[in-house]
This record gives sequence, structure tokens and C-alpha cells, in this order.
Amino acid sequence: MSSLAFFESAARLGNFTKAAEELCVTQSAVSKKIKILEEWLGFDLFVREPRQLILTEAGHEFYGEAKSVLRQMTESVGRIRRYADANAVTVTCTQAVSHYWLFPRITRFNLVHPDIAINIYASNEISEDMCSQFDLGVLNGTGEWRSEFHSHLLFVERIYPVCHNDYPVDRLLTPEQLLNEKLIHLDPSVWRWPTWIDWFASFGIDYEIPVNAQVFNQITLALEATRQGMGVGLGWEFMTEQMIERHELKRVSTHFYAPNMADFLVYRKSKELSDAAKVFRDWLLADVSCELESGLDLDGNTSL
Repeated sequence: MSSLAFFESAARLGNFTKAAEELCVTQSAVSKKIKILEEWLGFDLFVREPRQLILTEAGHEFYGEAKSVLRQMTESVGRIRRYADANAVTVTCTQAVSHYWLFPRITRFNLVHPDIAINIYASNEISEDMCSQFDLGVLNGTGEWRSEFHSHLLFVERIYPVCHNDYPVDRLLTPEQLLNEKLIHLDPSVWRWPTWIDWFASFGIDYEIPVNAQVFNQITLALEATRQGMGVGLGWEFMTEQMIERHELKRVSTHFYAPNMADFLVYRKSKELSDAAKVFRDWLLADVSCELESGLDLDGNTSL
């Protein structure tokens, strides 16, 4: 690892002397370290000019790999340090969940527990393997996770058509009527979750995205375009409920798509949670329970 660090510095700076200054060692130490690395690899990393180092073709390729390894190692060390911190909790989830659902709750949580830091690692490539690297994870699916995970339901997925509060739609529309509206789309080739194609299909409508449609690769972009009044977009209930309450958005239809999916709080059975993680878990589940109870009508049905 030390050889990789010496090589990365020399390759980035293009000079053994500058690398030595950055690493607080002698120039000869850097040169010797690189020479040992080249001998071990079996190929040259640099062409050594009088005043400049030039990466060989193999050196260029190896430089990319070395940067990746060192970056991953740095991120892992940082995550482990935070994990080891008794007053820090690490949570992984998608970007949408972190931005629209988790952030407001962390704000409320920290009013009660200001001494506990909640660190979020957002990724749309989230998986069970990724969740096992953190204290807590939020996974979207049917709830059939590995037996090694504890799992708690957070919210059920419902998707409504929404638009800006001043957008020129003055009545609730049927799915057929929505076909005549300007729709904002998520690119089905890169977006893993439902799109307008799925939404219309749930009502028996075969739909294709028009050639000249507005298409975005992330829900945050599509929802912002919707919020800016550029058209009618898809709004996941957990993302849009507060925007609707603030009159930034309104629902265009009472029809919604429920893809039999939900989001669950998961964590490993094999490793006991820290006291801070237990406090946050219990607070979060209690908060969800209160919201669920407040959203029920007298007949026990969810208010929509």
C-alpha cells in the first residue's frame, strides 16, 4: 500500500522531488520505492526524462487502478471510523429516500438527540450486500430479504401523477385523459423503478414515450422539473406529501399505481447495533408508527 501511495503521488505530480515533498520523505526514497514496485510488477511505470516523469502505457493503466484502490481504501477507513464512533450512526439508502424522506426526520431526531450524528451514504445501486456494511439500510422491495437481516416496514410505495400547484389542470383526470397532458418522463433505460410506461400499464393502457418528450435519468431532476411547472410528472407519495401540504405540488388524479413494493429498514442480525443506532432505530420506527396512525381514518383506511 505504501508503494501505491508513492506511485500515485509521483504519477499525479510528474516528479519524484515534488512527490517526496508531499510525502515528507527524500527524493531517493521515492525513487527507490517506485523501482521496487516496478520490479515486483514486472513492467516499467515511467519513462524517466531529465526534468519530467512520463507514464508508460502500462503506467497509465496502473495509475487508474491505483487511484481507485486508494480512493476505496480511504472511503472504507472513513466509514469504519464513523462506524466505530459510539455517537455516530451510518445509514445507506437511495438518493430519493435520503433527500425527500430521511433528511426531515434526521432534523427532527437531532432536536431530541443533538449528540448523535447520522451519516447518510446515498446510492441508487443499493443492495443487501451494501446494507451489510452500514449500521442501518433502507431497501426497496417486497420485504423478502436474506434471513441474516432484521427488517421493519417503513412505508408502502404509491405513485401519483402530480404537477405544480398553478399548472393549468383544474380538475382530477382519468388515466385516459392524462394521455393528452405534457408528461415529464424518467428514462426507462437507466431508471430502475417504475415509469409512466408502468403507471399506464397498471390501468391497462399500452403506452410509449413520445420521441420529443422531456426525459430525465434521475427522479430528483424529474420531480424538480415538475415542481417548476414544466409538465405532469410521477410523484412517489413519500417524496411529494410534504410538497403537496406546502402547496408546491398538487395531485392530478386520484388514480395511483401501487407496484406491491415498500421500503424497509434493515440491519444485520450478526452484529449488535451500537446504543446510538438503537436509539435512532427506535425513534425512527416510532415516528413512522405515529405517522401511520395519524394517516388512518375512522374506518382504519389510509387517508390519501
